[in-house]
Amino acid sequence: MNKLFKKVFVLLFVSTVYLNAETMFLLTKMPKMYLVVENYSQKVSMNLKKEILSEMKTITDELKIDTSGYSHRALGFVIYDTMIDGIMVLNIDLILGEEVKRLDDKEEVYALTYEKRKQFSMNNKTKEEIEEQLLDDVYLLLSEFSEQYKEDNI
Repeated sequence: MNKLFKKVFVLLFVSTVYLNAETMFLLTKMPKMYLVVENYSQKVSMNLKKEILSEMKTITDELKIDTSGYSHRALGFVIYDTMIDGIMVLNIDLILGEEVKRLDDKEEVYALTYEKRKQFSMNNKTKEEIEEQLLDDVYLLLSEFSEQYKEDNI
């Protein structure tokens, strides 16, 4: 009985360690992507778009993902404001969208197959503080994406 208990415990421990994932999304078989940044915030300068795209390119190059030309798979940041109880919040979404085929009717549809978001309050912050926090969150989201991509493609 003791041996059985030890085997079950080891099996449960190993399975929980290996089944831990960053998100519910799966990032396998992605040899090519199209990079995009959409800024819908009036508080964020459009000049940051090039810096964000450059950081995305660096990460995808490290992951050996081809970003030349167009792909039906798009990795992008969507930056937008929302007002919550009188507090202006900046949302930074890292999303992956691609054409997928439904199982039931075999129709091809465009779907979000990865999403991760950061948010912060913009109240009482200077433009420089907002842009610094935005870039910090962009780097964090890309790092988390990169880490999961590596784990999913081992």
